[in-house]
Amino acid sequence: MIKNKAEVKPENSMQTRLMTSFHRRGTRPLLLCALLIALVWQCVPQDTRVSLDEAYSEIAVAIGERAKRCGQEPAYPLIILQEPTEYGLRLCSLLILEGDCPFHDYPIGCVEMYTDTCDGCDLPLFDP
Repeated sequence: MIKNKAEVKPENSMQTRLMTSFHRRGTRPLLLCALLIALVWQCVPQDTRVSLDEAYSEIAVAIGERAKRCGQEPAYPLIILQEPTEYGLRLCSLLILEGDCPFHDYPIGCVEMYTDTCDGCDLPLFDP
């Protein structure tokens, strides 16, 4: 049985449509899965710790700038016990720089540098 060319084209056309539809549907779940994995990967918390040397350097610069502007600095040092988070360090240094004179005490936001050391030191007002 020989089919003429007119009959072959619709079958091939139908097969092509079915295969195209299958490929489209086949890639959608894969693309969705890849997008979901990428989204979850971006949401994984990253360790944003800053070395003690860098932390002391940044705080010293902030204290020096404010002391220069205000004419005095607190009588006690700001001691950093362990590597602080980048958020806590940046918050503290910005609050020191933006504070008003007189400069007698460190801002309360600097407590954020100690949230890993002290369980009760987390300030909900300053959450990232």
